Amino acid sequence: MPLSLSIVTPERPLLEIEVDSVVLPGAEGEFGVLPEHEAFLAPLQEGVLVLQAGGTSRRVELTGGFAEVTQTRVTVLADGARIT
Repeated sequence: MPLSLSIVTPERPLLEIEVDSVVLPGAEGEFGVLPEHEAFLAPLQEGVLVLQAGGTSRRVELTGGFAEVTQTRVTVLADGARIT
C-alpha cells in the first residue's frame, strides 16, 4: 500500500505523489514514515525531506513547518520548500 505525500507552501501546492517512504527533518530529529504509521502531528525544522518512490529517491529542502501523519497520508505544511 503506497503512502500519499502532499507538500504545500503558503504560495502554492508543491508536490502530490505516492511514495513508499519519507524521512522528515523533525524539530526533535529526523523521523521516517511508512504506510500504516501511527497518526501524529510534528513540527519540522529547516532541513531536507527525502522521499522514496518506485526505487528512486528525491530530496526537498524545507525551511520549517509542520507534518501531519496518518496511516495513508503525510501532509507537509511548509514555511518554504524547494525540490532539489
